[in-house]
Amino acid sequence: MTGRDLCYKCSGRRVQRLGRIFLLCVACRGLGWVGGDDDDEEPELEAPELAETPPVWEDPRWLDPMVAAAFTCRYCLGHGAVQHIDRRRGLIFARRCPCAV
Repeated sequence: MTGRDLCYKCSGRRVQRLGRIFLLCVACRGLGWVGGDDDDEEPELEAPELAETPPVWEDPRWLDPMVAAAFTCRYCLGHGAVQHIDRRRGLIFARRCPCAV
């Protein structure tokens, strides 16, 4: 393989912006680069168990008045659309959020 390349999604910034919040880049997993000669250097990230993870809108941090005031909607975080992942069919759909209607 070739050397490390700058991440094509985040341009090396390590994060992607979603509305007013910043999330780790999904392509480089927050490293800022992709590829490389030694793939063993990349950290293994474990996905949490889906049954144990509560939905985001039920997170207790929403009880904090500062967090609740920063976002107009708990579902879409003020974006107006939500992503629906159909795991059986392997598809992702963008749906309008009820707050945008």
